[in-house]
Amino acid sequence: MPPGGPTAHKSSGAQAPLHPSEEYLGAIDEGGGDADAPAQPRSSNHHGVDMSPQPWDEFWDKSEDVHIPERGTTFRVYRAGDEGAVLFCLHGGGYTGLSWSLLARELKTDVQVVAYDMRGHGESRSDAPADLSAATLVADAVAVWQRLFPAAPGRAPPQTIVAGHSMGGAVAVKACLTGRIATLAGLLVVDVVEGTAVASLPHMRSVLAKRPQRFESLSAAAEWGLSTGMTHSRAAARVSLPSCLVREEGGSGWVWRTPLVDSEGYWEGWYVGLSGEFLQTKCPKVLVLAGTDRLDKTLMIGQMQGKFQMVVVPDAGHAVQEDSPGRMAEVLREFIARYRIGQEAVVIPTGAAAAAARAAASKGARVDTPSATRPPH
Repeated sequence: MPPGGPTAHKSSGAQAPLHPSEEYLGAIDEGGGDADAPAQPRSSNHHGVDMSPQPWDEFWDKSEDVHIPERGTTFRVYRAGDEGAVLFCLHGGGYTGLSWSLLARELKTDVQVVAYDMRGHGESRSDAPADLSAATLVADAVAVWQRLFPAAPGRAPPQTIVAGHSMGGAVAVKACLTGRIATLAGLLVVDVVEGTAVASLPHMRSVLAKRPQRFESLSAAAEWGLSTGMTHSRAAARVSLPSCLVREEGGSGWVWRTPLVDSEGYWEGWYVGLSGEFLQTKCPKVLVLAGTDRLDKTLMIGQMQGKFQMVVVPDAGHAVQEDSPGRMAEVLREFIARYRIGQEAVVIPTGAAAAAARAAASKGARVDTPSATRPPH
C-alpha cells in the first residue's frame, strides 16, 4: 500500500525504528479518500497538453471477463503477447490491472503479460468487493492463474513469473508460497518492504483523507495524479488513473472506485511478516525499489547473503512500472535470460552419454542428448 520509503535512521549499535518520510506518505498510491478536499488538481504545468483518457487497447491485445463461481467474482483480465513465459501481474491497492499497461507494451514480444483487476477494483465484479483480506486476495490470484492456464494431459502451463506492486507485491509473495502456481519460475516485487510499510500504517488514514474526494473530469484526475507525483508518467496518468475512478451516483463528477480507508482492518495482514515470507519463496526473485532506504533489517541480511536480486530505479516514484517501464523491461529481460525462464535447460551429459558425446565430437558428428525442463529454482 504505502509508496515511497522512509529515510533510514540509525543509532550506534542498533537499527533505529523506521520513520515514514513526507515523500513516502505524500505519494501514497492507494487512491481513495473519506473527507472533503479540493476537487481540482494543484497548479500544474500541463495546460495545453492532452490529458484525456488513453484507451487500454493501445497497450494490450485483448481484455476478457473471467467468471470464477467459487470465488464469487468476475475478474477483468488484460492480456498482451501470446508466446513464451507468463508475467502474471498483481496491482497495488486502489490501482487496477492497467497500472501495468506501459510495461505490457514493452514486453509483449518477449513474454505473455497478464494483469487483472482485483476484487473491489477496476472492472471486476464481486459478491464481496470489500473483502480485501490477504487470504482472500491470495486465493483469488491463484484461482485466476489456474483458470487462465489450466493443466492438460501432456501439456503443462507455461512457466510463470508472478509480479506484484505494493499491496499486490504482498499478495504475490503469499501466492507463491501456496505452492499452487505449478510452473512458478520467478517472483518480481515492486517497491514494497515490510518495515517501511508497517511503519506507515498509523499515518494512512490521515493521508487518504487528504485526497480529493471527487474530480470534475477524468482529465482533471489525470492531471492531479501527474502534478502530485502519484505517477511521473503522462501516459500512465491517462491509461491507469481513469480506471481507478467511477462516475458518482446522481452527479457529473468522478469518485474513487475503491474506498481503501474501509479496508483498514486488513492492512497489517498484507504486510506483517512479508520480508521473511519473501525470502522463503522457492524461486528466483528480484526486488525493484525506488530507493535504497526501503530495505528493512531482514531484507538487508538476505540481500547480503545473495538470496535475491535487488534493483534500484532512483528516478522513479512508487509505481516504478508506470514511471520507468523501459528500465523495468530491461530488468525482466535480464532476469528471464539469467534463469532461462521459458526455455529448455542446457543439459550437461554425464556417464555413458558424455562418453558418446566425446566420441562423436572427435569424429565431427553431432549427438542429440535428451532435453529437460529447467526447474524453477
